[in-house]
Amino acid sequence: MGVLQDFERRLEGAVEGFFARAFRSGLQPVELAKALQRYAEDNQHVTADGVVVPNVYRIHVSPRDHDRLSSFGASLPRELAEVVVRTSTDRGWSLRGPVKVRIEALDEVRFGMYDLAGRVEVVDPSAPSGARLRGGSRAPSGAPASAPPPTRSTGPPPGLDQTQVVTHARATLQLRIANGPGKGTTTPLTGQRVTLGRLNSCTVTLDDSTVSREHAALVRRGETWWVVDLNSTNGTSVNGVHAAEQPVAPGDRIELGDAVVELVEGRE
Repeated sequence: MGVLQDFERRLEGAVEGFFARAFRSGLQPVELAKALQRYAEDNQHVTADGVVVPNVYRIHVSPRDHDRLSSFGASLPRELAEVVVRTSTDRGWSLRGPVKVRIEALDEVRFGMYDLAGRVEVVDPSAPSGARLRGGSRAPSGAPASAPPPTRSTGPPPGLDQTQVVTHARATLQLRIANGPGKGTTTPLTGQRVTLGRLNSCTVTLDDSTVSREHAALVRRGETWWVVDLNSTNGTSVNGVHAAEQPVAPGDRIELGDAVVELVEGRE
């Protein structure tokens, strides 16, 4: 899955009904993701250690757009930071420090526009710094170009106006079929719910007569995945212990009738 497609999928999971009430006007989250990719590409610095791109960004948006984007809370700046990390990995760019993204409202920025500034933040003061980039039909020239301050360790829960720091692409959970037809096939755990069963409409189809048509589901609750039996005929077990509903983690084996799937950790 591409970086931008995965970005939108993650935001869909962060806010219930995101696509059902998708923004019909104003600034779109994916526009900011594309802008960060373009900014990094336009502000590369070739060094003896490779191609270095900015890792610290501040995005100014209109107050109206800020109110709309605030529904994502800390998820949006965090996912934007991961876009920079993953794009840098894919394209072989170097980051001299953690990626930091901050989104703030600025009266001078028009609705649907943005003003983006970034820099390379390193311990060495001689390291190159980034230039400015404007979005849409250009934001006002008086918009400040300063980069975000360090993350605060105390204060209210993180939101758009607090710097989000990402140092590497996150590890992801995958389901791997451990026996029978499809053995070795892996499926990433995405969204909020993954179903397992004999039906082709299930996320993971298990061609085994001991598996019910819709046997079980993996449901995301916060940062934890839970396995939930869907009133199957032969039951669901985790590591050999019957489980109607139980949290699972990498290394766990889930048994659905005679079929077995394993939770394994991958890297996006």
